[in-house]
Amino acid sequence: MFGYAVGRNDGNGPIQGMPQAVKPRPHAPFCHVFDLDGRPVAYDVHTNGLVEVEPVLAAVLPLYGPWTRRQIVAELSPRFGAVAVRAAFAAIERGRSERGLFLARRPRLVPPPAATAAAGACDRDLQHLVLTVTERCNLRCRYCLHDADLDWVRGHGECNMPVATALAAVAYFLDRARPNEPPVISFYGGEALLEPELIRAVVAAARAHPRGAAVQFSIDSNGVLLDDRIIDLAVRERMFLQVSLDGPASEHDRHRVDAGGRPTHARIEAGLDRLLSRDPSAADRLSLMVTLAPPVDVAAVAAYCADFPPFRRHGITRRPRLRVSRADLRGHDWPATRQEHQALAATLAAEENRFLEAMAAGSRHEAGPVASALCESVLIRWHHRDRSPLGRARVPGGNCRPGRRKLHVMPDGSLHPCERTGDVMPIGSVATGIEPVRVRKLQKDFHGAASNRCAQCWAVRGCALCFASQASCSDGPESPTVPAQLCEAHRRSREQQLMLVARSLQMPPGLRLWLDATTVT
Repeated sequence: MFGYAVGRNDGNGPIQGMPQAVKPRPHAPFCHVFDLDGRPVAYDVHTNGLVEVEPVLAAVLPLYGPWTRRQIVAELSPRFGAVAVRAAFAAIERGRSERGLFLARRPRLVPPPAATAAAGACDRDLQHLVLTVTERCNLRCRYCLHDADLDWVRGHGECNMPVATALAAVAYFLDRARPNEPPVISFYGGEALLEPELIRAVVAAARAHPRGAAVQFSIDSNGVLLDDRIIDLAVRERMFLQVSLDGPASEHDRHRVDAGGRPTHARIEAGLDRLLSRDPSAADRLSLMVTLAPPVDVAAVAAYCADFPPFRRHGITRRPRLRVSRADLRGHDWPATRQEHQALAATLAAEENRFLEAMAAGSRHEAGPVASALCESVLIRWHHRDRSPLGRARVPGGNCRPGRRKLHVMPDGSLHPCERTGDVMPIGSVATGIEPVRVRKLQKDFHGAASNRCAQCWAVRGCALCFASQASCSDGPESPTVPAQLCEAHRRSREQQLMLVARSLQMPPGLRLWLDATTVT
């Protein structure tokens, strides 16, 4: 990030009082201006970079193209003076010619090439197999989407995956797995640990495959059923384990209760104690999924994770690896007030500030695991972002390609792009394999839903919306739309991420060297 001066001005800020711009014309810069602690910053889409700009340039950028230069001068001269406004025009043109900044061209949105959905092409180089081994769950978490009133999300069911289906899925996957990376097989639910014998059968079959020695196994679990048999298997196979744990008992047990309404926190900690007693190195393969539902005492959650009792009791000095998310409360009549939602957002912002302060002091590890979970992945992804110029054509959907990279198998043997698309986007079955015609239809439908919006969206290069967003649209899975509110929520989230990045870029480069040794996972 660098300053972009245009000359003296007396402006009070980039946004206040500025009229709304109309639909962009050909010369409108493809960028987004936001306020960072009273200083305007522009995110430039073409260079995928951040530029700190002066207030007059920040005010001109959204108008440059939609308005004529005469209109812009007339509108902004009372605030900045005509000379400064015209200097901003020159700065835009200079940025275009000298640095490739503020360019106007928008990409043409195109669907993936038809060849990517052809037979033999859409099911190669698989990396990750997700097996929903059962729809059953022993918990009834109060924020769970499976208890929500959502058409596209299945409720708690009773279906279990037959062993034959699981073994056929494993063989199909490993025969097509990416050759130069370890294949990953994840056990998912419902609650995966309700089907321990199936897990054992899958592990044995996978190890017997020619690619079997390289397979990595992962279990997503609520952690309540971590008994000695599962622990022995997890230790022997060096399995990765993600356990849902929402902080101390006072927070966790408010929402994560079993089917009888009983608390679960103590049982989860007891299972983790058994695991770590058996193999302390399992701590390196353990991650916690922390879900925050307002009202929540984030400070208590952060303190609990920073001094994680199961680690402390077993002399493990490293802090647990976390994923932190806010509960998806769609379909729930959640009792939290607007003020409580706002309080949670403010508390999470304070955690981000805690991380930045620790990073500025050269001691980011002291920020705590919650603050680190909120910030590190954002900074890592930015640091390793695509820095090439924006191409003339772009495929919507991020890195999601049905049948490539990840494959999700439901208990009935149907194949889906991933676990987030629910059961409404089948792309084949274990019996038939991935069906190219289904993959192509998904790609075409998503392109039709997104192309009218994405080409003009400043967040297109960091877009996280994929087929799961279309699966969750209010009009049902067959509706060729991506809800506008999801796009707007993504832009808000993206702006918050860019603010975090911009604050980190104000620090001396030496404080960011740790990013060079990181990777995006």
